[in-house]
Amino acid sequence: MIAVRTSRGFAISAVLIAAIPVAAIVVGAFAILLAGGARASAAGVGVRSGNHPGFGRVVIDTTGTTAYTLDQDGDHVVVHLPEGFSLGAAPAPPRNVIAIRSDGSTLDLVLRHGVQLHPWRKDGRVIIDLIDDPAAAAPRTEHPAKPVAAPRPHVPLSMTPRSMTPRSIAPRSMASSPELGGRSTAPAPAVERASVEASNPPAAAAQPAIAPPIAPAAAAQPPIAPAIAPLAITTIQPTPPGRDVMPESGGPLALRARRIKLPKEMDGTAFIVPFDSAAGAAAFSSGDSTYIVFDERRPVDMAALAADPVFGSASVRMLPTGTLIQIPHPAALSIALTQLPQGWRITALANRPKRDPIVVSAADGRLNLAAEQSGDVVNMADPDTGATLLVGTQHRPGQAVTSVRRGTEFILRRTDQGVVVEPLSDAIALKQAPAGFTLSGKAPGLMLSPPTSATAALMDAANLTRRFNFATIPAEALLRLSVRQLGDAAATPPLARGPKHHAAAETLMALGLSAEAESLLHMATDQDPKEAASADTAALTAIAALLAGRPAESGALADPRLSGTDEIALWRAVRQAVLDEGSPNAAAVFATTAPLVFQYPPPIRDHILPLVAETMIQGGEVESATRLLNQHKTDPGLAYARALLSQAEGDTRQALTMLDALASGRDQYDRARAAVRAAELRLATGALDKAQAADALDKLLYAWRGDARELALRERVADLRGQTGNGPVALSMLRQAEADFPEQAPSIHQRLKDAFAGMIRDQDTPPMPPITFVAMVEENTDLVPDAGDGEAMEQSLADRLLALDLPVRAKPVLEKLLDKAKSGTARARFGTSLATLDAREGDDAGALAALDASQAADLPVDLTERRLILRAGSIAHRGDPTAAAALLAPVKTAQATEARAQMLETASDWAGAAQAWSDCAGLTLPAGGPLDEAQVRTVLRLATATARAGDEARLADLREKYGPRIGAGPLADMFRLLTAEPIRGTADIGRSQRETNMAVSLPAGLKALQPTSVTR
Repeated sequence: MIAVRTSRGFAISAVLIAAIPVAAIVVGAFAILLAGGARASAAGVGVRSGNHPGFGRVVIDTTGTTAYTLDQDGDHVVVHLPEGFSLGAAPAPPRNVIAIRSDGSTLDLVLRHGVQLHPWRKDGRVIIDLIDDPAAAAPRTEHPAKPVAAPRPHVPLSMTPRSMTPRSIAPRSMASSPELGGRSTAPAPAVERASVEASNPPAAAAQPAIAPPIAPAAAAQPPIAPAIAPLAITTIQPTPPGRDVMPESGGPLALRARRIKLPKEMDGTAFIVPFDSAAGAAAFSSGDSTYIVFDERRPVDMAALAADPVFGSASVRMLPTGTLIQIPHPAALSIALTQLPQGWRITALANRPKRDPIVVSAADGRLNLAAEQSGDVVNMADPDTGATLLVGTQHRPGQAVTSVRRGTEFILRRTDQGVVVEPLSDAIALKQAPAGFTLSGKAPGLMLSPPTSATAALMDAANLTRRFNFATIPAEALLRLSVRQLGDAAATPPLARGPKHHAAAETLMALGLSAEAESLLHMATDQDPKEAASADTAALTAIAALLAGRPAESGALADPRLSGTDEIALWRAVRQAVLDEGSPNAAAVFATTAPLVFQYPPPIRDHILPLVAETMIQGGEVESATRLLNQHKTDPGLAYARALLSQAEGDTRQALTMLDALASGRDQYDRARAAVRAAELRLATGALDKAQAADALDKLLYAWRGDARELALRERVADLRGQTGNGPVALSMLRQAEADFPEQAPSIHQRLKDAFAGMIRDQDTPPMPPITFVAMVEENTDLVPDAGDGEAMEQSLADRLLALDLPVRAKPVLEKLLDKAKSGTARARFGTSLATLDAREGDDAGALAALDASQAADLPVDLTERRLILRAGSIAHRGDPTAAAALLAPVKTAQATEARAQMLETASDWAGAAQAWSDCAGLTLPAGGPLDEAQVRTVLRLATATARAGDEARLADLREKYGPRIGAGPLADMFRLLTAEPIRGTADIGRSQRETNMAVSLPAGLKALQPTSVTR
């Protein structure tokens, strides 16, 4: 029996049955058992390899009764023989195999990507043919390979056993290949062909095929290579190609990668891949490259990035169920993913962005990875080593595995997004779960190390290195000790007081008097130069500043002279956790140094223990935090950490209950942050919408005042207000924050500019009433960008003001914007909008004045043309259409030519108007085919001007050229009347009558075609 398992989990088996006399069966079975026993007891079963045109081959010298199992997971293939067999040394890999290794009864192969597998038997041997990737070499014309549709993502793949050796690459001398014994063998008998077909039944077959009896003439037949059985694949019709989709002749539609401009506050470069919102992504780094995996299999055209200095060397590789993009880049850059409505944005940044950790926890013999909005699992080969990787994608950007975890059966790699597991066992499986992903193995579960208890951690603390001496004696004794130490220091000469002040400061910190200790240490450094130069004194001063709530004064902890002890690592992590809430790096340090906290006196321990626990939970070290919290279940100072732990474990209801209890408690700090987190959690779970969340957070602005937490809350409320269409309130809140936090004014003002620009550009937010929009712009004209990098926003702002039906309100705003604009392009855009508004109101003098006041050099071509047309229109309206038309004569665009034709009509220059309309028709009308209504109107204006000019010859040409293309209707009837031949005889009387009837019916039809309103 042969069993084949694929990475999709389907098992395929076939029974080989031959019609042989009973006596032959008995004798043959006895001989086979003897041979099998001899083979199993031999030094090893031989393994050989070879290369052939179009495919490589690996041969295992088994017997015909030897069962084997073949596991394939992407490009990783493992062949298992029964226990007791011992494979010989692995041969050299064929050209399309990256690595081959034998281990006991197992043969392990790593294939090049795209290589197809075809296992079969020959004379009892197990033969594995490795077919070259069809996409890498053109198929032979005599036997063209049938294309196989690539599977679409999220679609089940039903896979049948199939032969992997196509006829087009099966040479006639296949039976005499060196790896089959180096001799010319007889062609395959009919029983063997039937056995191969039986081991590869079609998908629809209900029973295995039975081989017919051996025919004597079968040996004279030429060998028949096994044929490829098609994949049974359920496909989805591709969507029609759009702006970023490239049509292909077959297979999935290709996507076009394109450059995209980053927001002003981001320092980097980016491009976008227009996958739809259903596609998840993962990213990880290896060597000098970042690899991005999408769980949708789509070709990506990277031609638009060929000249990009960062992304020019990026490449795309198709995976069986996904797409892989490799981006080589310098170590100083980091790659970040962001999902936008247009697709996935891939950004190269100079600074590594902060990522939320994917929390890993063990339960019931498996690992749970709490990844939000988890996607599919994509199997692939490691581009560097060829090892199999299980990649879990996400639809939510910004969450990653922040540290490497190694087990006996797997390696959980560090990622930039999503989950990447390198299985070290064939039983490892990564699966999507409602709360993220689960990593499991064979029963009874993963082989994980048992968690270390907090008691053991306390015992381990004795082995951690210390640098300071914080006494743990009772508070009364500490108080008496501090009095004695300060007295001794006062009685000592100033230059000898430093050590005594140092010891007294440690005692004061043990009492919880950190601010007093910091002041004492500053006095010691002022009096004693040795203390001023001491790294230990500087570090102790920095620790006192941290405990006193002044992290800005704790920079001395970074002194490299202090490195080398666990205690310094702990306090550096405390500083990092204070400055960067939930820091994964600080959490990793706390996971190993937290036992030191329990050796400190209660005032220090109680101060930093909640910070340590909360940082470990938010930074991804959930197991360590869980063990710590389990040893302090009644500590009220850890209540907020327990709420965070419930949220990290996915118990949202319990987390909200605990947060609400804290929000109504006595501790002001816990009340403020618990209430804010509860509101954010309800927003994330859909219990509140953005407007309700903004209202809830707005009520908490006065719960905690005066530091970065209040500023962050104000900015969050402003952001939510802006997203719900309440832009003026959002900008007002940020302006108030700019006044209340003067030290943060530059960054807040930049945030103001970005928020204002987003409200102008973003069309997805709920629209503001026109009067509100005008008022918001009028109050915030100082936020309009000063340089040319804000041209898109300036144009959008000018267009939106122009589109409002409030000329009286919009005009003063445009005048104010024109006065405040500093770049020439910005002045020209606002001046053009102001001139347009004046022209609509009939103020041609005002329009010309606005154009003159906003004149600038080196303007964009489209803006220059628009301004010229406006100027010519105002001149024409003031009574000089001829001069206006002459002003537009050098411009050969369709819009300018049409405007010139209309001005010549106003001047009654019908010959010139006819020529201008003829030029306009040449620029706007297609060469053939029927004309739409707008195109028919252009032809009608041309015919009217030609008729008024009395050019009968040109009218005849127009009748012949456009008559068959204008169809029917009032406009077409008018054209036919204008271009009709003159009456020359009695034969034309009937035609004249028809034309008269047509003219009578025209007014009503033309009136129906007139627009409801006409603007200048």
